[in-house]
Amino acid sequence: MLNALPAALFAVCLARLDAAPSEAEVPQGTVKKDPTTTGSTDLGGSGQFASGAAAPAESTDITQFNLSAGGIFNTGNSRSLAVTGLTKFLLRRKIHQFTAAAAGNYGRAALAVRDDPATDGVDEGQVKQTVGNVQGQVRYDVFFHKRFSAFLMSTARYDKFQGLDLRLNIDPGIAMYALAEATHKLWFEVGYDFQFDVRSRDARDAAEAMGGVRPSKTKVNHAARLFAGYTNNLSKYVTFDTGFEYLQSFIVAQRFRINWVSALTVALSDRFSLGSTFTLRYENRPLPGVRNLDTITSVLLGVRLI
Repeated sequence: MLNALPAALFAVCLARLDAAPSEAEVPQGTVKKDPTTTGSTDLGGSGQFASGAAAPAESTDITQFNLSAGGIFNTGNSRSLAVTGLTKFLLRRKIHQFTAAAAGNYGRAALAVRDDPATDGVDEGQVKQTVGNVQGQVRYDVFFHKRFSAFLMSTARYDKFQGLDLRLNIDPGIAMYALAEATHKLWFEVGYDFQFDVRSRDARDAAEAMGGVRPSKTKVNHAARLFAGYTNNLSKYVTFDTGFEYLQSFIVAQRFRINWVSALTVALSDRFSLGSTFTLRYENRPLPGVRNLDTITSVLLGVRLI
């Protein structure tokens, strides 16, 4: 009986080894599968549209198409209308992944007319556009290692109030996934950023009026790009995401840009989710008359079509 005990223990150990989990899950790429939307309506090459993810090792093929939209409408003393929306597409086949995204924000507002002589001539009652930007992004990743991918990303942006008819960014780089679990991800990206700006006539007119010198219509910048992202599925239904991007110019050492996105998402069902996102964009040397800090706070209802 005593001689049989070591043999039994050895058999139990073998059984536990056979039942051990398989190899760690392979990173899926730059757009995660769940939940439907993070609520972010800003691309900018950072945050939720460049987030790491994990797919089951036995199947990395994924096809997804998501739509999200939100808005607010006020009447009375405050009259305003604001709408926001985004769409995302993801296609993954083995080590290859393609993503595309588009987002837009539009808003108009006016002050109500008041019987106050002190406010006469201060644009009371006039409806004016207060928000206007459209963005698009495409990205291709190839995973040459379970924790590393090489990528090429391009982002185009129109923003009336930043004085941009076009801001085109082309970003090649390498992504490294420090954590690539299904519910817990931490990743870093390093690369190069090429930026080409086409400035609007209104922005150049305003800059000339303020500084006396008319800025050129186009501007090119070359920069180093650093990015860090973190995702945590706090529960089956709640997800937290954040991403931080830093762009340092090679041409002018004092010029840099920062993009930061944080999102909290609640899954309402398999196809519907509600997301709230805060986005920050900072540019330390914008055009004269253009503020260097923009923020966006959005709440969106998302639906997964595929």
